[in-house]
Amino acid sequence: MDVERLPAYVEDQGFIGKRCQSSANQQPPSYFLLVLVYCSQDEITRKAFSYAGRCGKIKAMKVSFTQPEKQLSPYVAFIWVFESSFGVPLADSRIIVPDGRAKIIVPYRNALCAAVNTRLLNAKEHQIFLVGIQSNPTTITSTATDTGTIGMELTPKGLYHLFHLSMHEITNRMVSFEALFGPQGARLQQRVGDAEDPKEKIVLLQAALTHVLQKNEKEYALLDHTLDILTQTHGMIRVQELADHLGYTKRYLDLLFKEHVGVSPKSLASILRFQEVYQGWMQQKSPTFFRNHWPDYYYDQSHFIKEFKRFTGFTPQQYTAIVNEFGRAFHAKQ
Repeated sequence: MDVERLPAYVEDQGFIGKRCQSSANQQPPSYFLLVLVYCSQDEITRKAFSYAGRCGKIKAMKVSFTQPEKQLSPYVAFIWVFESSFGVPLADSRIIVPDGRAKIIVPYRNALCAAVNTRLLNAKEHQIFLVGIQSNPTTITSTATDTGTIGMELTPKGLYHLFHLSMHEITNRMVSFEALFGPQGARLQQRVGDAEDPKEKIVLLQAALTHVLQKNEKEYALLDHTLDILTQTHGMIRVQELADHLGYTKRYLDLLFKEHVGVSPKSLASILRFQEVYQGWMQQKSPTFFRNHWPDYYYDQSHFIKEFKRFTGFTPQQYTAIVNEFGRAFHAKQ
């Protein structure tokens, strides 16, 4: 489905609830206060408030974070659970920006729809999906009903250590575990779907990934080392300098990354560098942050603005003015 058809699709699927419709003799719907709650394992809770949406009482979205088991920690950055009694809020811009991580997504209550470039990706309820590294901003939506989704954020190393795929084929895309693993993937989906508690679902998912990891005896020393350098430098290293340091050609590294990571070293470096300035702004939320700090990461302002718009869909000035508490919730752990 083309993204141009998104408005009609959203209305047909019920993403715009009937409660928001008012007849001529009814009072206009009043605004409600959207409450976002962030929870970590140590029970430290942060709350972010914004006036957003219509038609209802005070509503709440909850995003909880947990750490993966020790054996998976080099390959799974963290795990989150998103829960909402009213789905993904339409009044929020709902933008997820590229972060250099692939994801495993499990919508265990209600389905999700993601608009990426000109495509719509539908994550059906109770299925498990592998989502490739995103190089463009993604807009998320859902029906306005009780919603719950588990997400496992993979490190760049996690993709090729856990899955034997041509990773460029799933960049900006997603594929179900059933399609990836056949009957074995379908059985895992069934077991995870039958588990009632999200914590139990996470235990099953981690056990499955640990089993896959134990079966993979292949070593990826060059890839691991290259990704360590990109991560440690926050992407602020020229690819030619990286290639010279490693003793391989730039072309060879491009082919290696395309096959096993899904994006080139240059693309991943751009995402990591963007994330550095983006995370700095997320922590301060100062209207002057981008103006004062872009020289720390980019050679000139035009390059910074171009990259920022590429990854968010907006210029820095425009982005500071929009409401994106939903997208911001998933960066609270970083």
